[in-house]
Amino acid sequence: MKKFKYFLIPIALIIIFSVALNKFLDKKYESLKDIKDISSVKHTYNNIVRDRGGLLKDKMKSDDDLMLLGSSELSAKIEQNPINFFPFEGADYDVSIYGRAHTQTLQHSAILSSTNNLKSKDKIAIIVSAQWFDFDPIKGTGSEFSVNFSEFQFYNFFHNDKLSNDSKRYFAERVGTLLEQSGEYIEEAVYAKLYVRDDILSKIILTMLKPYYNLKEYMLETKDKAQTIKTLEKLNKKNSDGKILKVINWGEEYNKAEGQGASKVTNNDLNLDDDYYNTYIKENYDEVKDKWKEKDLLSAPELEDYKFFLKVSNELGTKPLIILMPVNGLYYDHLGWTVEERIKFYGTLESIAKENGFDVLNLQNKEYEKYYLSDVMHLGWKGWLNINEEMYKYFNER
Repeated sequence: MKKFKYFLIPIALIIIFSVALNKFLDKKYESLKDIKDISSVKHTYNNIVRDRGGLLKDKMKSDDDLMLLGSSELSAKIEQNPINFFPFEGADYDVSIYGRAHTQTLQHSAILSSTNNLKSKDKIAIIVSAQWFDFDPIKGTGSEFSVNFSEFQFYNFFHNDKLSNDSKRYFAERVGTLLEQSGEYIEEAVYAKLYVRDDILSKIILTMLKPYYNLKEYMLETKDKAQTIKTLEKLNKKNSDGKILKVINWGEEYNKAEGQGASKVTNNDLNLDDDYYNTYIKENYDEVKDKWKEKDLLSAPELEDYKFFLKVSNELGTKPLIILMPVNGLYYDHLGWTVEERIKFYGTLESIAKENGFDVLNLQNKEYEKYYLSDVMHLGWKGWLNINEEMYKYFNER
């Protein structure tokens, strides 16, 4: 009996300490969340606490931000990037970005599902890239997936009552496969694999492991609070004077974007930023000819992830604007991905979205427009400006 008592005392102390710590963190967060200026966090590319956590995201959601989901195009160091453009007169809301290189719709689904109080009228948009569907059947995409994986959002997904069992099973099966490919996050890979199995042994093992996984979830939630507080403590207080919103003259802005693009694209006929062309294209241009000739992006597993994102959004009761980002037509002609195949690809994505009740901004007709992209696949001066204008008009009218 004494041995049992000595075993219970440390456990009880840990529980008491954990509960006390969480109460302290909750109180600290409440004291900071409404007095700190978090605009810099909203606009910072690759902010791990924001992208992989929950509290910061919920705070930005409560500010009625435009929630912009994307990937590496969000890093564009140009004036027209939404993080530099919003807010403005007529669009007095800020923008918060989510995603970095190699983030795609499976992770965007997890980001959405870990956001509280989503509504159908929320301002949400997602930039969909063709490169997400460039699947290598030999390597797989596990390593790319794991660099952006969030343990916090992984467990949170399974506790969201709005999501169907079918969605949770798809998520578990897909994530389990990708983590298995990467060789990382073994505990989550095991959880996912056990979750989708229907045999009695797997269910028994998962039940036995539940206390451990519940404790890990609790610790991840505590970590998210601590990291959020640490982030907030570094920020300045809000300016009580308010912000003067700039007035946008779209014609002048397009002229400016044209001029900025022209100053950066001077040494090639592919409409690419000079530095990008010199670094990535100039020396290997001939070597990549017809590299995409045999690719079938519509057979990639990422197409199912795209459909899954739409399903999850519907189950959560929200309707993101689907923005289909173009590629550089001149370069992809050279790669062997023909105009006809691209029309089919973008048309398929558009049809799938519309059939599921989503509005779509299909920008494939911009593939050959000068200065729309800054390189072969990332939005440039006119591209980001055009998307800013389209998002502004869309969410104002809606």
